[in-house]
Amino acid sequence: MLTLLFPSLPFQREVDPMWAEEYATARARGYAVALFDAEQPKLYGPLPVQPVLYRGWMLTEPEYRWLEGRCPLLVPYAQYAASHEASGWYASIESFTPPSRFLSVGEWLREWEAGFVTEPQFVKGLVKSFGADSQVSSLAEVRQLVQRQELRPEEVLFVREFVKLGPAPEQRFFAVGGQVFGAGGAEFPVELWPAVAALQSRLFYTIDVARTVAGQPIIIEVGDGQVSDVKEWTVPELYATVIRALAASV
Repeated sequence: MLTLLFPSLPFQREVDPMWAEEYATARARGYAVALFDAEQPKLYGPLPVQPVLYRGWMLTEPEYRWLEGRCPLLVPYAQYAASHEASGWYASIESFTPPSRFLSVGEWLREWEAGFVTEPQFVKGLVKSFGADSQVSSLAEVRQLVQRQELRPEEVLFVREFVKLGPAPEQRFFAVGGQVFGAGGAEFPVELWPAVAALQSRLFYTIDVARTVAGQPIIIEVGDGQVSDVKEWTVPELYATVIRALAASV
């Protein structure tokens, strides 16, 4: 049997409202549930002895390792980092995603100042984007991003070649080992299946897919399934397919 672990409100034995629907759905489907307060840190309720799936906010390495040391997490830290951080997955699927490099803020800024960059770029941190600031096409925009995000010179950035996408919305696929699930039964593009094989050391992760203006499917990013938003999915569908498959794997 699987235990689902959700974030609590800080210093309260109450589920974070942002995760309340998943908490209620998990209970309705018969899963054991527990709460984790990352602020203290503290687990509410008896320590789980059966496999635990965390569903909640992104965790830092110390937070994740603290949790891993106190309950049998289904996803060990090494797998979490390999999916959560761009440096953990990019090399494995380089042929299926926009060309990218890892540069420090200082290195990236110097390239723009020297005039070495002539095309637009999409820039993000190792785990998340900078919103509207992520797309840059001039030195002024680069400096604006660095200033607004208060980036330090030594911070590592994921610098991506800008690719024009078609009108179709981006899709989020959840992967459980070698199985890939799409919202509403959407099929994973056959052209990208070699990428799934390359990522199979991970148990639970997401793959965000878009199509170029020419209709070619590409992987936008990989993420850890525990901390990924449902996006176009409904919570009932996620639990009826993805979480059910995870529970069957333990």
